[in-house]
Amino acid sequence: MANGDSGGSFCVFVVEDDDDMREAIRTLLEMCGHQVRAYPNGIALLADLSRSHAGCIVMDVRMPEVDGLAFQRRLTEAAIALPVIMISGYADVALSVKAMRQGAFTFLTKPFRDQDLLDAVSDAMHNERAAHPRRIEGLAARAAFDELTPREQQIMTEMTHGEPNKLIAARLGLSEAMVKVIRAGIMRKMRAASLPALTRLAERHGLC
Repeated sequence: MANGDSGGSFCVFVVEDDDDMREAIRTLLEMCGHQVRAYPNGIALLADLSRSHAGCIVMDVRMPEVDGLAFQRRLTEAAIALPVIMISGYADVALSVKAMRQGAFTFLTKPFRDQDLLDAVSDAMHNERAAHPRRIEGLAARAAFDELTPREQQIMTEMTHGEPNKLIAARLGLSEAMVKVIRAGIMRKMRAASLPALTRLAERHGLC
């Protein structure tokens, strides 16, 4: 059903229930050098996607079981931020406009030119290549933060808000020496080279 590498490689995920159309889109994109994974419906893709995947999604807005709007909601719930290119028939333009308002990258109306699809995918991939590193950084930072103990999370919050060791120690009933040890452990676990770097990391990804 699908080809191409999973995970970090950039891929176009095609969702189309019409077998001929799905194969035509796959062939076009592969001929132009894209990795492609193709699915007959949104549920199949959702079962295969994770937040670490990179690329974009090309999807017919009218799909059985999960249409374009429901699919976007599922992506949001799963915290998957890949750009979505919606394909619609003339009768589905209003639905596609709603999809755009929900965050779809763009939509194409059938019948569209091959070049229109290629341009849309190129633009979506350009945006994704810029956004993906920060998204992966955020996933790693959140995972590291979640591994901290509740006390370490509390101290990280206070230190990234500029609280001095002396005040943190007094508030928590610890010695300043112990706070310094805990801070050093937080820096190591969060892989931050300095307090300003840790503070920027926390602010970028809403950790504290």
